Amino acid sequence: MSVGVNALRGIVRALPEIHPSRVALASALLAALVLAGAAPAHASAPPIRTSASNQVPACVTPDRLMAFLRTRNRRPIQRFRDIARWYQQHGERWQVRWDYAFFQMAIETNFLTYRQPNGRWGDVNPRQNNFAGLGTTGGGVPGDSYPDVSTGVLAQIQHLVVYSGERIPRPVGPRTRLKQDVILNLSEPVARKRPVTFQDLSGRWAVDKRYGRSIEWVATLFRRQFCRGRDDVRVARRAPPSRLRPSLAPKPAPSAQRCRVSIASFGGSQTVLIDATDRAGRMLTALDVEPSNRQQMTRGFIAQYAPGGRAIGVYRNRRDALSEAFRLCPEAAKPAS
Repeated sequence: MSVGVNALRGIVRALPEIHPSRVALASALLAALVLAGAAPAHASAPPIRTSASNQVPACVTPDRLMAFLRTRNRRPIQRFRDIARWYQQHGERWQVRWDYAFFQMAIETNFLTYRQPNGRWGDVNPRQNNFAGLGTTGGGVPGDSYPDVSTGVLAQIQHLVVYSGERIPRPVGPRTRLKQDVILNLSEPVARKRPVTFQDLSGRWAVDKRYGRSIEWVATLFRRQFCRGRDDVRVARRAPPSRLRPSLAPKPAPSAQRCRVSIASFGGSQTVLIDATDRAGRMLTALDVEPSNRQQMTRGFIAQYAPGGRAIGVYRNRRDALSEAFRLCPEAAKPAS
């Protein structure tokens, strides 16, 4: 099975970071994926920042991420044992897809081995707590160093925030402070039109034009091992559009309602409205899907979560889909008495 032999080659630093030695680490990861039989992912890498339609899936937990890492690195350095929790903590604070930041780290450090395919160390030493090659410019230049694991993860998360088009007043990373204006000049035009994605890191964070796809392949490999059944998507009932807040916990509709509205997400940019009936009555679900895989995602969701249901509309965003859902199901929008 071919996984695109050249896909992970050339992961080298570009403007504003140039790091040719990353090719070796990328090749090592490629070999691991080939042995694992990982196929190319069809979905695009998601936006860097989380939102109502771009959440970390429920199947992603720090413990599962560490178990996944140990499939490629049986004995990671002891002080890295809680690194996934730092990704979750800092990622949630800065509204960054911390699962994809973790997958990016796996590529950059060869699953925290920091080794090239020949067994030699790369330019970055594990003691630097540098998990994304920040400041490495090749030729043995080691790049930034951080006092502890938490700060190193935070530096990567903040660097991603800047790539998303947001300025950080006092970033912890020297490279971020040095290159923030350069990064923003390239990111802001994209951010004004649409959310900046991990795919947009291609050719910038790394020269490799498939860098984002490479991160997505690692994500796909994780999902195949740890995301099954109901863990694959988040399903939540929420308040009507006027009261939608991404940070609010899901609130189930009162059981007495004969018509309900819910939200589910595969993390895509389109929303399909699904009409189904269960024992409690009618259920309208706004399902976020990837446009390129809309039909397959819709069929899979209906088969597992809404048997007998059907898609009754495709919308550019969740808000439009919910507006139609509450028009068709006005009693669901009424506050509980």
